[in-house]
This record gives sequence, C-alpha cells and structure tokens, in this order.
Amino acid sequence: MRRSLCLLVVYLGLTAPALAGGWNNTLMGSRAVAMGAAFIAVADDPSAVYYNPAGLPFLEQRFSLSLNGFSVRPSHHYTGPQGNTLESRHDIAFPQVFFAYRSSERLTLAFGFYVPYAGGGVDWETNQPQTLVKSSLGIAAFTPALAYRISDRVSVGAYLNLYRGKLDFSSQGYPYGTLDVEESGSAITAGASLLIRVSEKFQVGLNVRGPARMTLRGNTRMPLTVPEFGAVDLRFDSETRFDLPWDVEAGAAFKASDRLQMSLSVQYTMWTALDTIEKTITGIPEIDQIVEKEVLDFQNIMIVRAGAEYSLPGGLVLRGGFGVDRAASPLETLSLTNIDVDKTTFLGGIGYRSGNTEINFVFVRAYGKERERTSSPQGMSFMESFNLDASIWGLGVTFGF
Repeated sequence: MRRSLCLLVVYLGLTAPALAGGWNNTLMGSRAVAMGAAFIAVADDPSAVYYNPAGLPFLEQRFSLSLNGFSVRPSHHYTGPQGNTLESRHDIAFPQVFFAYRSSERLTLAFGFYVPYAGGGVDWETNQPQTLVKSSLGIAAFTPALAYRISDRVSVGAYLNLYRGKLDFSSQGYPYGTLDVEESGSAITAGASLLIRVSEKFQVGLNVRGPARMTLRGNTRMPLTVPEFGAVDLRFDSETRFDLPWDVEAGAAFKASDRLQMSLSVQYTMWTALDTIEKTITGIPEIDQIVEKEVLDFQNIMIVRAGAEYSLPGGLVLRGGFGVDRAASPLETLSLTNIDVDKTTFLGGIGYRSGNTEINFVFVRAYGKERERTSSPQGMSFMESFNLDASIWGLGVTFGF
C-alpha cells in the first residue's frame, strides 16, 4: 500500500500553480493608476515608493501618507478539446499604504506596503476529474526606501523589497480524493531609482528592481478514500521555489500647462527568470522525497503605458490612460493554472483636492486577446483556447502636513 500511495502522489501532480493572467501587478496608488500607471517620471505623491523613490524629495509636504484599496474582478475563460467552456471568477481585494517623511532638505525616508506580484488566482467550478478547483498566490512587499536630492534638478533613491508570499492550491484527484497545498515564505531584493528635472515642464525617471528567489514552505495534504482501506489523511512537508525577475522602467512627464500633465512609461520585465517552478515533498514512506519541476519558460515582456491628468477649477481632477502588455507565457505552457494573454487596459478616474488632502477614485478595464493552441495526440487534432478580462475599482486618500 505504501508504494501505491506514493505513486498516487506523483499521479495527482506536485508542481505549484502559476497565477493565471501573468504575475505583474501595477495597481499602486489610486491617482497613479488613474493616470495609466505611467507614473515613473511623475512620482510626486507617496506611491513613488513603488514607482520611483527618487521623486520623494520633491514632495511639497514634509510628511505625506497615502491609503488605497482595490477590488479586482477577473474572469478567466477556457475552452477544451471537446468544446466544453469553463469560466473562473476569483474576486480579490487588497489594501496598500505609502508614506514619506522629509527629514532634511535633501534626505527623505519612506515606506510602502503593497502587492507587486500575483495577488489573485482562479476558481474553476467543475466536476471533471483531475481538474483544478482553486488556486491563489500573493506576494506582498514591505518596502523601506530613502531618497537623496543631489541638486534642484537631480535626485536618487534606493530601497529594499522584503517579500512575503502565500500559496493556496486545491485540485481534484479522481478517483481517490483531493490535493491541498498551503505554503508561505519570504525573499528580499533591492532597487535603485533616478529622477531628472530637465526643465520646469519636463522630467524623466528610471527605476531598477532587482531579482529575488522565493521559497515557500508548508504542507501538502491528501485526504484519500482508498478501496479496502477506507479514509486515509496523508500530510507531507512541502516546499515550492521560483525566481522573480529583474524589472527596469523608464518614463517621461510633460506639463503642457498649469492644468494639464501628460506622462509615458516603458517597463521591461525579465520574466525568463521564471523558467520553472520546483516542488519538493518530503517524508513520503519508502521514497522519502519527491522533486518535481513545472516548466513555464516565461519570456521577457515590455509594457507600455500612457496617461494624463487635468485639473479643473474648484479642486476636481480628471485622469485617464491606457496600457498595452504582451503575455509572458509561451503558448506551450498555458494551462488552467496559467492563463496568460496579451492585454489592452483602459484606466481612468476622478479626484478632489482640498488643501493638503486628496481623494481619488479609479476604474480599470482590461481586455485580453484570446490565444488558441492545437495539439495532436495519437494523430488526432484538438483545439484549446484561453482568455481573460478584468474590471478593477480603486479608492484612495492622500494627505500631508
């Protein structure tokens, strides 16, 4: 029986799920997102902790605080070889906090809490054998940062990203039972940024975020019903490892008038770092340890964003923008746990400023471009298709003194 149970573990699949829809998350700061998230060269509120800390020394207030929350409603679609269509809806909400304190004329200290990678998942409502039921992965960042103003035109920033990740995964395992994974872990990386005020109306920015090696540890549980033996609850120590990428973003901002500001950014994420996800399960009788690798072969991608902000009399502010990004996953590694497609995103919002306080509302609509894959097992041709779209609402308040 021991050997058959061990083989069953392998049969059910041990590799960790990727987050459907790609791993980049650029929902940082309600005002910045409403401007298309093209904020790298604007960087004039506390959310610059994420976009470009080098902008912090130019904040008007000595102390600034920004509180934001986002509600994400994605819809993933999969059509299988038999023409059966599945839909996953796994809504999620998450808060974020940014603050900055200018300790001197040149030095600013700051901190941010947010979710830069993943932060969502899938929930497939299906009774088909060996089909994923639910998967979620979130990587939160605790980011202490400092920025130094070299001159009235140039400033630099440096920061640490202390990542904390959590993975929850559940799949069906016909005909015996289910496979449940709960793991969490940490990683650390660093980054640096630059802001140059070319003139009073034009400035450019650069931000480089370093790679990280995530290791999540926890347990893999298999409650089974085995013929002739009855109910068996197997629990094993497990570990999941994967790499997060280098990320480089550059941008420009232009003040066309006292009321209108426009911005553009280009982000290059080196997702080739995520070539595999490695899963290790220990303590299995007669085998002791199983190591499996899920091949992802992610590709480097470029994301282009543009946005604008227009201030109306009376404190009202209108914002809008758009973004275009390519899928990081090759067609061969798409699956129910990794639906990644090219996306076009439209963003907009409205804000109200009164004194040193600002309230911002943002709405985002992301449209995916369907991807199709043809396979020919045993000489028979089958077609699969993958797609996603998402609606996102955000609200934030920023104040300073």
